[in-house]
Amino acid sequence: MGGKALFGVAAIVVLALSGQTPTCQLPRELRPAIENLKFTEGAPGAAPQGWFLGPYWWNRQIVPAHEALIAPGQLCNGSLQCATIHSLSANARSCFLYQVIDATQYRGKKLTYRADVRADVAQGSVARLLVRVHRTDCSTSFRDDMGNHPITGGAWSPYEIQAPIALDAQDIEFGMQLIGKGAAWIDNISMTFVDEAR
Repeated sequence: MGGKALFGVAAIVVLALSGQTPTCQLPRELRPAIENLKFTEGAPGAAPQGWFLGPYWWNRQIVPAHEALIAPGQLCNGSLQCATIHSLSANARSCFLYQVIDATQYRGKKLTYRADVRADVAQGSVARLLVRVHRTDCSTSFRDDMGNHPITGGAWSPYEIQAPIALDAQDIEFGMQLIGKGAAWIDNISMTFVDEAR
């Protein structure tokens, strides 16, 4: 990720020196709409369709230390299927099960991202929901990764992040992180957008 960020900065510097207007490269995983929130597309034991597991999907040189799978109903919180992330290695650090969607139709609205999550993690490891909104210049207008209240409990609990969508928003990134060793499950995801004036 560091090399990718440096490349972007270098490109902006070159454009600035040449008098050109810097352009923001769209994320490779950008999709026009939200997909498969209920994890019903695909069978238990398969990777969740429409979702990405970073950093492994974009950096194939990294040996995966985590895996994301569709979980059957008996492991979920009332749904037919949900999703889980679990560590594969004692050296597991962090991963992110996520989607990135086009923000154009949601500009000026407020997003409420809700999900039920449970975690079975080693000491010092946590699960987190995350929402990040990027502007058209690639800067971040909003980020919340539940850093002040990470998820470590084994019981299902609801969690929520509210995010204003900037008028110049380009994309919305959302999902669940697992930092460290163990497993986390996510179910009953909802994405609600309302006008900020309400």
